[in-house]
Order: sequence, then structure tokens, then C-alpha cells
Amino acid sequence: MPATVRSLFLLCACFCCHLAGAAQTKDTTLPPLQIPVDTTGSDVYNVKLKYELPAGAAFIVGSAFGFKALDKASEFSASDLLTLNPDDVNSFDRPVIFRDPAGFAQAQKNSDLFLNISIMSPLLLALDKHVRRDWLDLIALYLTTHAVDNTVYFATAFSVRRPRPFTYNHALPVEERIGLAKSNSFFSGHVSFSATSTFFLVKVYTDYRQIKGWKRLLLYTAAAVPPSLVGYYRMKAARHFKTDVILGFLVGAGSGILVPELHRHKNRDKRVSLSPFYAPQHSGVSLKIALR
Repeated sequence: MPATVRSLFLLCACFCCHLAGAAQTKDTTLPPLQIPVDTTGSDVYNVKLKYELPAGAAFIVGSAFGFKALDKASEFSASDLLTLNPDDVNSFDRPVIFRDPAGFAQAQKNSDLFLNISIMSPLLLALDKHVRRDWLDLIALYLTTHAVDNTVYFATAFSVRRPRPFTYNHALPVEERIGLAKSNSFFSGHVSFSATSTFFLVKVYTDYRQIKGWKRLLLYTAAAVPPSLVGYYRMKAARHFKTDVILGFLVGAGSGILVPELHRHKNRDKRVSLSPFYAPQHSGVSLKIALR
């Protein structure tokens, strides 16, 4: 899981480098010191930059220690294995227990690949000049969104001890079924982090471009593909049950949508206003249109 932290900061570094290059090529007629910089903040999201950027970054760095603590808290012993009975698992989740161990290693690699692709996906926002101008606000917002998602994940994973599916599988040697991080199956952090990233990407893009209706639904459908693949391979690797994956998807998608939504300027769409007026000679209604 600490690889998630590295991926987040790699994304931010790539985003900054891309924008630095864009700033140098944006207008070659301006000397470098005269390139205008927008310091007014995003006109879409109300981001408290001086607070959220360092707090979000600090939380993500601190998450690396949280993952290590969680691995220790979810340690499994040989005696714990004796208490496991596949019949105690609900019928919806039970089939995951009996996956073929021969495919576990490749499935694990595939899930990590799609997780990293998902986390890096918001880099695509840098290709849009309307979004790119607010790059620092969006980095802060992205880190904050993941911080919220991580908070929900840690609160749940530390509270619930659920053995991973492969710990029930007697086709695996005992030494592979015990040790660190064996009882933190609920819920899937991989899927949650992946969904947070892809749904954040679509949420921000559609907010800036004011995309609504079927087009927005289509983009959210596309955003669901990477975390779904992560979830599929996590189950194929017997790391999570179906319900772990489903909840991880819902928490991640909710974080990716709701955190930016809560940051939106409330008067964003109030550009047209009507107001009555009265004068000695005439009265009526005035129409005001705020142009951006």
C-alpha cells in the first residue's frame, strides 16, 4: 500500500513539470518574468490552498505509517487459521475462497498496475487549458480527496478484522496464509483508491466544462472501468471478497465526487439575475448577466 503514496506524489511531480513546460511555451512573445500568474484561485472550487495543500500532503505521507500499523494489527497466526471455516462465509462471497492459487501472483501484479494507472489518471487534466490554470488548487484538492478516502478506509480497516479469502484456502502452504496483513480484507483499499482517482478526474473535468446529462453519465461509466478491473484482479488474487470490492468502489467513487462537490463555489451558476426597480417616471424589471 505505501506504493499508493509514492504514486500520488509522482503524479503531483509530473503535473507540476508538465505545467512548467506549458508555461514556457504558452506565449513566446513574453519574457519569462512577465508571464501572468493567476493568484485569485479557482473560480470553480473554493480551495483553502494554504491549509489544504500542506495538510493533504502531510496526511498522505502519514498514511505510509498507517499502512504499516494496519499490517501489524491484522497479523495472523497458525492458531488463527484453525478458527477459519469456509461455511461461515456468506454464499455470495464464498466462491472467492476457492480461486486457483496458480494465478495469484499475476493477478496481484495486474491489480497493482491498474491501481497505479488510476492514481496517475488525473494527470490528463493538465491537457485542458481551462483546468490547467488552477493546477495548484487541484493538486491540493486531489490530495484532500485522497485524505478523506484514506480516513474512511483506516477507520474501517482498523475496526474490522476480516480474514482475506486466501487464508481459508488449504491449497496454499500455511506459511503463506499467516503473518502480516492477513485479516484486513474489509474493505478493499486498492479499489477505493482507484475509484477516488478516476471519479475525481471525471468530476473535475465535467465541472469545468459544465458537462451534464448523458455525456456526464458516459464519462462516469468510463471512470468505473479501472477500479472495476482492480477489483476483479483483487478477487482473482483472493485478496478480497466481492463485498470488500463493492464497498471499496462505493467509498472511493463517493470521495472522488463529494469532496470536490463540497468545495464548489455555491454561486457558480448564478450568472443571470432579475430584480424589480421603481422610478418616478417608470418601473419594471432589470436583467443582469454576469459575463466571465
